[in-house]
Amino acid sequence: MIYLICFLVVLAMLLYLIGYGRSIGIWTVVLTSSIAIGNGGYYALATSSNLQEALLANKIAYVIGVFAPITIFFSICNLCRITLSKRVSTILFSIQILIYLSVCTMGTKYTFFYKDAIFHEGSTGVYLEKTYGPMHTVYLLALLGYTAAGLFVSLYFINKRTIVSRINIDMFIFVDILSVGVYLIERLLHLNIELMPVSFTLSIGLMLIPLTKLSIYSVNNINIFADELQKTAYILFSKKLKYMGSNEKAEEYFPELKNWELEEKIPGSGGRFNTFLRQPLNEFVKEGNQEKINGKPYRYKDQICTYEIGILRKASKKNCGYYIKISDVTDMINENLLAEQ
Repeated sequence: MIYLICFLVVLAMLLYLIGYGRSIGIWTVVLTSSIAIGNGGYYALATSSNLQEALLANKIAYVIGVFAPITIFFSICNLCRITLSKRVSTILFSIQILIYLSVCTMGTKYTFFYKDAIFHEGSTGVYLEKTYGPMHTVYLLALLGYTAAGLFVSLYFINKRTIVSRINIDMFIFVDILSVGVYLIERLLHLNIELMPVSFTLSIGLMLIPLTKLSIYSVNNINIFADELQKTAYILFSKKLKYMGSNEKAEEYFPELKNWELEEKIPGSGGRFNTFLRQPLNEFVKEGNQEKINGKPYRYKDQICTYEIGILRKASKKNCGYYIKISDVTDMINENLLAEQ
């Protein structure tokens, strides 16, 4: 029953991602899909009636073990703004596909993954007593390798709070340790029940919290901002006025943003932002405005800028934070002045 519950829970998460209407990354969808498929395999394994059915179900269940670790690693890289080349991603994923192809040989004359498997029925359902082949060792090395790589990246970026939120990185470290820890406990204690579906269901549920949040506060979210990102600055805040991110143009206008910690309150000392925009933002929030407002142009040296403050909304139209849009109108104002002369 627990396997069926895990399958239905992750399937609901997958449907949520599909219908969410915002881009939260292809690897998140791949990860959720692999966990849903694997959980279905574990349920089929627990309810199988003979060795052939159990082996087929086990092949489906291994989708989690083979593809979830690599997709978690890619998700961590995306979170930390590490871009892996397409060639590296293709090679790594191709290796996992080869491992899974060896998984598909179980129950045949080939002994790449399982040398032998014996069908058992226990109090918790069906389980297999296995003798492993050489590719299972490769599978374990890949599992441990991606876990170690994910931990290395997470620990390296744990104090780089201007790049990634400490809350988010802590969540991914926990997920990484949980997934491999549960697997090792199963093997060391020789349990006849599979805990992987439970651990990965919990893991994907925890991972969706920061990933969904990052999607909401992404300046690259085309549902909020059209194609103006190259020439217009955007700064995003949560409902509690914690800094959630900005684009490169905003960092040109306000260099202090490069030193602001994500998901922390606006620093109180110095900076152009505090001089020109902090008070208008606080007033907008205090007054409870529901419609965006356009502020008066302000001048900094030879540059004239105008700003817009508005509400960030989820797909449900619920208020989830605020944005400030800053545009350089120097050329336009100078042209108007010339036209009037």
